[in-house]
Amino acid sequence: MKTAQRLDFIRDYYFARKLAEVRQLENQGGEPFLVMSIGNPDLPPPPQVVDSLVRHLNDPGAHSYQPYSGIASFKQAIAGFYERKFGVRLDPATQILPLLGSKSGIMWLSLAYLDTGDRALIPQPGYMAYGSVTRLAGGVPELYPLQEGSWLPDLNSIESRARQARIIWMNYTNMPTGTPATPEFLTETIKLLRGKDIVLAFDNPYSLITEQPLSVLRYAGDVPVVEFQSMSKNFNMAGWRIGWAAGHPDIIAAMAKVQSNVETGMFYPFQKAAETALALSDEWFAHINRVYNRRKAKVKQLIALFDGQCNDRGGGMFCWVKLPEGVSGEALADRLFYEHRIFVAPGKIFGEMWDNYIRISLTVPEEVYDRAMARIKQAEG
Repeated sequence: MKTAQRLDFIRDYYFARKLAEVRQLENQGGEPFLVMSIGNPDLPPPPQVVDSLVRHLNDPGAHSYQPYSGIASFKQAIAGFYERKFGVRLDPATQILPLLGSKSGIMWLSLAYLDTGDRALIPQPGYMAYGSVTRLAGGVPELYPLQEGSWLPDLNSIESRARQARIIWMNYTNMPTGTPATPEFLTETIKLLRGKDIVLAFDNPYSLITEQPLSVLRYAGDVPVVEFQSMSKNFNMAGWRIGWAAGHPDIIAAMAKVQSNVETGMFYPFQKAAETALALSDEWFAHINRVYNRRKAKVKQLIALFDGQCNDRGGGMFCWVKLPEGVSGEALADRLFYEHRIFVAPGKIFGEMWDNYIRISLTVPEEVYDRAMARIKQAEG
């Protein structure tokens, strides 16, 4: 059967394809794969959040359809979270839209603002979904490079591109590099975009897994900005599919118009449990950051086996590993995959020009890195 032409422009999601290969190879026998490529939190959610979920399962109306744009108390909890963590005040009724995971919001924004042939500016290295969703919406991805080392764009080159684009995607704390934004960078970005007919889409799912939590909304003023946040990474709730968009009321209304025609509201007990999570003290975030820092130290021991380097600065849940001159990240990832059954992500999937990098996730226990080192040392003498 003939499929829609839009599918001709996108590939199967890389990690879905490789994980299927992992399952196929494991079914044939041999050692289990050590998967350290994906940002899939292995730690449990806060226990009080799970307790809250269970407690609200029997609330009246808990299993009924919920409001398309989220229950009022959940949106108020998001607003309180923003004020406490980022010093940002939001109107829960007009500036917040709960999402079934922030990834769906990337689609709703693109459908709301991209007509056929419209451009969206997308960072390289960056999250593959920005480009795929742009194509699905009929738009044209236009890639802009981040500067190696700082992993920030050259704002002068962004200014000229922004005149012809409808959306610009930015992602900080950055994936895959772990680089945080700075107040100075956000201030200059907002200044540059003021008066231009372009939406700044700021993807911020690692907002608390960092040394310096920042929200672009603190600097936005009247510039059309929307920020995406998620419970997946900050609270180890990836499978719950809870996120939100926050920002300019016109953008939120446009996204809500798309969303309400595609999906219904989030499960009520999930929203109530998320309210509990959003009220947690800073000790929760200090705890998960300590865990990731210990794991990063282990990853540094692992990558020393092939002379890789991972930046100490930043946050997120990955090591963006620079390889020695002339070493291909794609070739190294393949060798680790097929010879040692270790799955890391080649840098090239985040941008063609970054083949001298690989990405290793911090979302596996420390002993997994020990096992990976033992396999490599045993095989290579």
